[in-house]
Amino acid sequence: MNGIHTRRALGRACIGSTLALLSAAADATVTLYGRLDTDIEYQKGPEGKAAQMADNASRWGLRGSEDLGGGLRAAFGLEQGFGADNGVATNPQFRHAFVGLQGGFGAIALGRLDSATIVGSPVYSQVTQNIDFAIHDAGATAIGTKVLNARNRVSNALGYMTPTFGGFSVRARMNLAGPDPATPNARSPVQAEDDFRQFDVGLNYSAGSFSAGLGYSRDAKTGGLAANDFRDKVQAVASYDFSVVNLYGIVGRDRYAGTATTRTDVPYWLVGFTVPYGAHKLTVNYMQRAVQRDPQGRLSKVQAGYGYSLSKRTMPYVFFDREDPNSHRPGDTVTTVGIGIQHKF
Repeated sequence: MNGIHTRRALGRACIGSTLALLSAAADATVTLYGRLDTDIEYQKGPEGKAAQMADNASRWGLRGSEDLGGGLRAAFGLEQGFGADNGVATNPQFRHAFVGLQGGFGAIALGRLDSATIVGSPVYSQVTQNIDFAIHDAGATAIGTKVLNARNRVSNALGYMTPTFGGFSVRARMNLAGPDPATPNARSPVQAEDDFRQFDVGLNYSAGSFSAGLGYSRDAKTGGLAANDFRDKVQAVASYDFSVVNLYGIVGRDRYAGTATTRTDVPYWLVGFTVPYGAHKLTVNYMQRAVQRDPQGRLSKVQAGYGYSLSKRTMPYVFFDREDPNSHRPGDTVTTVGIGIQHKF
């Protein structure tokens, strides 16, 4: 009899342990996701004409969270970029890599941060939440870095996002080591991380069909900025969704440590619209940015993209992009047309 009772007790203990493990597993989730985006494009520029296959920021990643109780959750994310045209990993390999906490206080994250993390990106998230890209912010149609200087992806960073109050929220981020070095892991161990710091903050508002944001960024170096280094920026962005068309615009000013032959203030602006119709989507953008190293030059770019969603995940597309990098230099305009497929999983 004692043996029977012992076996029953052990059985109940095993069942209890199994249920506890299942309960714990139910409180934690991990999701595999990704995007493959490849096109064939024809490009005409000052160097001649060329047809090529190009990747457009393909990536895969893992994101997860764990319920810690009391409204508190732990979160993490790892996202790796690669070229879908050749299989080569990006450098750095991980677009973001972070760990953080979420709760009634908002969200906090540490690591390599970008707009896809739980805290977002103070300036770039304002861009993605208010404007539409001509298919993707990558390849020939890329504007986030080249035109808007939207400061999306940084390493060694601490980020925070507040809860939403009456439609308002704030994102803030401090980068403890400046931009990624040209060679990963090349930073000297004796170099103090506070030699270079970056600060970004964004105030956001959303109510119904209207959305807007105001952003500010600043760089600081021990010993002061070098000639033509970025100093600070202000940016305002707004959009209104009329259902049949979404209108939006951005205006901003970047300030640099200018010289006698370069600009201190670099203004930029963008206007555009998107027309969604069922599975169809047409986006048109036009933008300009002053050329920092040429006081007489300005960059201008017009682009259009059309995509047809075969499903929630698969979209063939075509795009057109025409860029004049410097109006002060004739003959440097580049025109690109492309056709491709984007699949998300």
